[in-house]
Amino acid sequence: MSSQAAEESEKLELSGFARAVGGFVDTDKATYEGYDDSVSFSEKSLIAVQADYNFSSTLSASAQFLLHTDEDRESGLEWLYFTYAPTEELQFNVGRLRTPFLKYSDVIDVGFAYPWINAPQQLYSSYMFSQYEGANSRYRATYGDAVVDFEVYYGRYKDDIISNGVDVEVKLDELYGGVVELNYGGFQLRTAIISGPKVETTIDEVEPLIQGLRAAGFDDIAERFDINDSANAVLLGASYDTLSWYVSGEWMKISSDIDVLANLESFYVSYGYYYESVLFHLTYASSNQSVNIVDNTIPVGVTPELDLLHYSVEALNAFLPTDDLDTWTLGARWDVKTNLALKGEISFLDGKEGKTSFFDVEEQSFDRNATLYQVAVEWVF
Repeated sequence: MSSQAAEESEKLELSGFARAVGGFVDTDKATYEGYDDSVSFSEKSLIAVQADYNFSSTLSASAQFLLHTDEDRESGLEWLYFTYAPTEELQFNVGRLRTPFLKYSDVIDVGFAYPWINAPQQLYSSYMFSQYEGANSRYRATYGDAVVDFEVYYGRYKDDIISNGVDVEVKLDELYGGVVELNYGGFQLRTAIISGPKVETTIDEVEPLIQGLRAAGFDDIAERFDINDSANAVLLGASYDTLSWYVSGEWMKISSDIDVLANLESFYVSYGYYYESVLFHLTYASSNQSVNIVDNTIPVGVTPELDLLHYSVEALNAFLPTDDLDTWTLGARWDVKTNLALKGEISFLDGKEGKTSFFDVEEQSFDRNATLYQVAVEWVF
């Protein structure tokens, strides 16, 4: 019995990570990523435990449970999948998985894995469908000193997304994409695509308006607010790391056939310099988002019912996010131990007046400019 228990213990591997993040913005007219003008540790802090069980040398199972302090994000089972690796170069995964799109998509919750406290929000809070249920295949090819990783995936997605304080249920019966990544010495080049042929959403607050528009004969307006079409994204990324300094960047473009969804183009460029166990870094990030405003042809002054429909359409047009934002982030990371890091950052947020710019605006006099201050402790175990 003791021998069997020891054997089972060897097959099971437990690991985890945690981060405590505190911050605030220097304005009382808006919040940014949940932060207001008082110091808060409840927006990005989390702890997770992962269990990996090896059935054999080629078959394993992984599960990750995450507890998050952000009230807009559910805690619970983050991923659960089986892995079959018949060779060192080839791997198959099936289950609930992270969508492998951006460079740090797979490890975005593991703050220890990247230099910033917040990965550039213009990309990392905007990319589509962060998880999926399905399968992927990974293949690694070696050509001399160059290593090329290929990955393709297919599955489905269903989740609730919080947008401007409104709960939006998003569903895709089909989701697919691919990644190609080249590593040569300190150089890395990455390209990725993701596609959702049919995106369906349910917004409880909007459904009565759509039904009212149809009942009043404004089917064309109702159709434009009915989200039921395709969305796609493409990514290009590159980095070079000398172990003394690095430079990296990613560019992303999201396009959609959905009338009211915005087309988004965003990028960042980052430079870092290592001084002993401290990394100093500077990052510039930018996003430009264009929204297709629905032409409101409902007349005013005819009946109270039509007036209500007209102003409801205006309110819904105003609800659509326009996240144009330029950000400069200056930060430092100190690796206290091999598994523990301390971070500090200042981000200068330069948004556009009249647009959301990732802010939840509380006073319209807010000029969409603010400074975000953050500190963090990152731990892996």
